[in-house]
Amino acid sequence: MKSGFTLLEVLLAFLLVSLGLIGLAGTLGPLAALAGEGRLRERAALVLQSRVDRLRAELARLAPVCSAPPGGSLQHEDGVLESWTAAIAGGTAEFQVIASHGGRHPFADTVSTRMPCP
Repeated sequence: MKSGFTLLEVLLAFLLVSLGLIGLAGTLGPLAALAGEGRLRERAALVLQSRVDRLRAELARLAPVCSAPPGGSLQHEDGVLESWTAAIAGGTAEFQVIASHGGRHPFADTVSTRMPCP
């Protein structure tokens, strides 16, 4: 009795392993694109948080007068565009901050918040 594998069994195993590797390689492209988009969204979230913190500090700096910090916009090097507005209504400061990116998968994230005047 002979032991071992026939040529057909070896070719079939090689074919199955090759198909699995091709399928795995096919998922790497979309996975890399999703990771890149995740980094941009993380950057946009940091931009939003940073701008709200700056607006809060500006509001505190202007105390005891309750006046709205000026609005504006800023284009960052990584392509994230932030814009913000501020208004005073009834002793409350209302801020709206938008961070957007117009790349292959454009998006815009918005934060709206209210803070009592100091």
